Amino acid sequence: MFNPIKTQLTILQQEGYSTGRFLKWWITHPFTYFISNKKPLILTQKVKRLLAISCTLFGLLLFLSIIYKFFIVFPFSVILFLIEPFIFLFAAVVIITPFERLHRRRTINRIRKEVVDNQDLTVIGITGSFGKTSVKDFLFTILSGCQETLKTPESYNTIFGIAKVVDFELLKKTRFFICEMGAYVRGEIKELCRMIPPQYAILTAIGTQHLERFKILKNTTLAKFELIDSVNPSHALVNLDNSFITDRLSDHKYRGVKTYSIFNPKADFFVKKYSLSSHGLNFTLVHQDKTYSYTSVLFGTSNLYNLAAAISMAMMIEVPEEIILEQIAKINSSPHRLELKKINIATLIDNAFSSNEEGFTTLINDLSKLPGKKVLITPGIVELGIRTVEVHQKLGQLSSTVFDKFILVGKSLRTLSFEQGLKKPVTYIPNSTNLWPLIEELSQDFGWILLENDLPDTF
Repeated sequence: MFNPIKTQLTILQQEGYSTGRFLKWWITHPFTYFISNKKPLILTQKVKRLLAISCTLFGLLLFLSIIYKFFIVFPFSVILFLIEPFIFLFAAVVIITPFERLHRRRTINRIRKEVVDNQDLTVIGITGSFGKTSVKDFLFTILSGCQETLKTPESYNTIFGIAKVVDFELLKKTRFFICEMGAYVRGEIKELCRMIPPQYAILTAIGTQHLERFKILKNTTLAKFELIDSVNPSHALVNLDNSFITDRLSDHKYRGVKTYSIFNPKADFFVKKYSLSSHGLNFTLVHQDKTYSYTSVLFGTSNLYNLAAAISMAMMIEVPEEIILEQIAKINSSPHRLELKKINIATLIDNAFSSNEEGFTTLINDLSKLPGKKVLITPGIVELGIRTVEVHQKLGQLSSTVFDKFILVGKSLRTLSFEQGLKKPVTYIPNSTNLWPLIEELSQDFGWILLENDLPDTF
């Protein structure tokens, strides 16, 4: 449906109401009036306020054009508001920003008091460049088996999103609150930790995800470690296999931080052995010289890391082993995050929610060990900044010996760089709106279909 105002409000919301990023999108997407419904507009109070202010500005412009007899402005304003409402929305954000900052400070102080006053509540903060949502979901399933547990839903990982969860869902009987914490700049996680002071913390990974926003990986590292800095070191859990994390751990102030790993016996919790198939995972985890065996329907090494993190934290807060074992069997994939679907003779790996360099690489390596013909469908990875060409050429080269067919979504710097690294014939499709008939057709001939990433509306 032709609705420029809704389209631009959706983009503004997805860009975190950043005027700079909204301006960049508007310049690079002229006359874009239709977007997918991957992440639809949420009609929050802020959206309603922005819409009201935009309409007020539009009405004021019309009123002034009549009063001062600038009649030529009248039709121009109407056309501008209906076709390109950007300027009105941009002005509305500028007007509302000072009030938002005041409201933000008040919200932080109010929610902090509510959380701190609940002395029986244990807050577990989770952050990372990737994996945090899955770890949150897995840990929630485990803890729900023994205590009243609350988690932030979907990707509610900002000040106002988390505040809404506390206001409407946090109860006096809640014993664990698992809080996902996201950030695009340094200081955001520190601010979240002030509002929701955590007793425990998990850092899943640091990588090139959102590098376009952070600019350099040092900024990413410092931003993510704001969560670790907010808790007692012995209550923090980090991924020892991530080089950016291990480099940071060399600082003496992180002595005592707990670690998890795959195959590294120096970690406090490490996976000694594992096997993966289209049916899921079997693995053993070692902690304090004791070995624990688990079976899961989840797929892939990335999910093995997510499970290891969730189990390790459950052990740190002394959840009985029988409950952990029982609840692990109940864990299913988060939607579109390494979700397995059987279609005809094929196993579809639906990893369309998002993508990152490390996860993509791990998936390619996982599939290289499994039999059967394989097809890859991907638009590439977004927000890599200056590393876009390098990363996609590397991924293309790595994929060349694993997959039998390559379908790239849209011709962009991402996909063209992937093709350069691949050096094999590829098929381009314009977008991912009609993927399922294609997947149905491919499932007749291929044993594995990897759907890696789906572009957000902002690209």
